[in-house]
Amino acid sequence: MASPRGVEILLVQSDDAEGQSLREDFDAIGLLSVIQTVPDGDSALAALRGQPPFVAAVTPSLILVDLTIQERDESLAANLELLSEIKSDPQLRSIPVVVLTNSHAAADALNAYSHGACSFVCKPESPVERRRLIHRFSQYWAQVAQLPHAIEHRGDEPLPLTPTALDDLGPDAISPVDVLVVDDSEDDVVLLQEAFSDCPLVNFVQTVPDGETAIRYQKGQHPYAGARRPGLVLLDINMPRKNGFETLTEIRNDPELRQVPVVILTTSKQESDILRAYSTGACSFISKPFNFDTMKQIAQQFAIYWTSVADVPVEPN
Repeated sequence: MASPRGVEILLVQSDDAEGQSLREDFDAIGLLSVIQTVPDGDSALAALRGQPPFVAAVTPSLILVDLTIQERDESLAANLELLSEIKSDPQLRSIPVVVLTNSHAAADALNAYSHGACSFVCKPESPVERRRLIHRFSQYWAQVAQLPHAIEHRGDEPLPLTPTALDDLGPDAISPVDVLVVDDSEDDVVLLQEAFSDCPLVNFVQTVPDGETAIRYQKGQHPYAGARRPGLVLLDINMPRKNGFETLTEIRNDPELRQVPVVILTTSKQESDILRAYSTGACSFISKPFNFDTMKQIAQQFAIYWTSVADVPVEPN
């Protein structure tokens, strides 16, 4: 089993037994490491800021907030407040936060993404299914996404990809995720389409060449009136007219669009770009590989994560 390298988690979990179970699940996989478990949002902020009783600040690559629903309104409100506090703090906002919950409510997913969550993950009741979900979760964040602070521990490369077949998802019907691709390079778009050609769980609803067009498309403005709104945006950084960071900022500042997950897909591996992307509200940051076979593996992991692990928010009718 590989030892955890570079992907360290701060776990916010009020139930000690559940926290220990999650830690054991992650340790068994060996891709992610829970470096600190705290019971609530106040303790999480104290740990991140190095305030008493913590003698030094923890610097996780990822924060996992386990949202229990026994006291539903109080629990949800407290964790949304934690999300808002982290995303408003210049020292903390670059750390991705994932909500882990036993809620399948669409309104909860919308609220979580609107408050800055990078993804919203529902825990299965079955222990076998939960371990499978934790495995897929670990693969995505350790082997596909680039994370802040992880480079300090593992060098500038993510862990090698572990092949995962889409047919491992089983026969259960999983709704495909509709993706808007924003990239000005026609060659890159063609390669991307070829890489995802064996991924029926991802549906490219539209490809646009710049940020201005992406905003118009999502808002249904001319010439995209009545266009199918995406469940997720796959966004390049370097584009004309409005670059990826400017586009992401506009999406996150728009009440109509801010809950839409945005994944940065770029050639950059610069730590400064990774930090800026998460600080601006990216849900994850993926570096385009030079090897096409690796891109196909990334496409599979991307499809698995955003359809069978994370819930993509659905607008109410």
